[in-house]
Amino acid sequence: MKALRLYAPGDIRYEEVPTPFPKPDEMLVRVRACGVCGSDIPRIFEHGTYKYPLIPGHEFSGRVVEVGSESGRDWVGKNVVVYPLIPCRRCSACYSGLPTQCSNYDYLGSRRDGAFAEYVVVPRDNVIPVPDGIPPELSALTEPSAVALRAVRKAGITAGDTVLIVGAGTIGMLIGFWAQLAGSTVMMMDVSVEKLRFARKLGFQQLVDANQPDVVEWVRRRSNLGVDVAFEASGYTSGLEMAINSVRVSGKVILVGNPASDRVNLDSKVYSQILRREINIVGVWNSTTLEYPKNEWAVVLQELKKDRIPFEKLITHKVDLLELKNLLSDLYNKRVFAVKVMYVDKEE
Repeated sequence: MKALRLYAPGDIRYEEVPTPFPKPDEMLVRVRACGVCGSDIPRIFEHGTYKYPLIPGHEFSGRVVEVGSESGRDWVGKNVVVYPLIPCRRCSACYSGLPTQCSNYDYLGSRRDGAFAEYVVVPRDNVIPVPDGIPPELSALTEPSAVALRAVRKAGITAGDTVLIVGAGTIGMLIGFWAQLAGSTVMMMDVSVEKLRFARKLGFQQLVDANQPDVVEWVRRRSNLGVDVAFEASGYTSGLEMAINSVRVSGKVILVGNPASDRVNLDSKVYSQILRREINIVGVWNSTTLEYPKNEWAVVLQELKKDRIPFEKLITHKVDLLELKNLLSDLYNKRVFAVKVMYVDKEE
């Protein structure tokens, strides 16, 4: 099969590799679509993965083509999405119903081979059927949409709340969609005018250029002395400080963006604001496939069948595997504007 394999940071190769064979508790999935996550780019070009060579990619949909056990034969031919986090199911976090906090987890695309390939082997327990009528590019948005939904749930947003989202990338805009669906007023902030223009095309009306002077005061005036919830989805210290300074007394700051540098250094005056105004800081990592209503993936898949959220408009690029390989360095060096780049199996 064809695949993109990472041999070292910055060394990603398009090559022919053996098609993997599923073990008894696994399935072989033909990848139909796989999105490029914001975390994939620094992983490929800077931080690397846990072993080499390794195939990145964890936001994907596909079709089951082989199973490792006859008991799973009825899965063959089904369209599926795959939860990328593989919990050990033995540690205290797993026993407590907190698989995202597993201390011995595996992960598709960073700790074991992922979906920047024609085929990927996945654990049977991580496979989720896709309802009829949802195209593969759309169902491949399930993973980031579930992360965004988890962030909104952690925030406890209710109708009438005012929300600020710092970072108008894929996750930021997905958070905005879910927040609007919950009845909140959404402000979208970014340093990129191009991203803000794109956000407007998606229906967001209150856009905040973070480069403008007195931008925090502008937000606070527009939100009755501070927003109820601020989501930090950029990963930058400046974004975190914007979020903290923009939230109201006893408001919430939800951290979603992976750190963009090795250290996050808060100004002491900003740190003092967390204490003096009793701001609640909440971290979000991944999502869950536990039983409803905790199961964010089930909620997302149901929502994908409706027309309330314009998920598909997030996809700015659809490319094949070789085109993706050639595009990755442009994404890293910001030579092209993109929101969600999607590898699509054009031969399926």
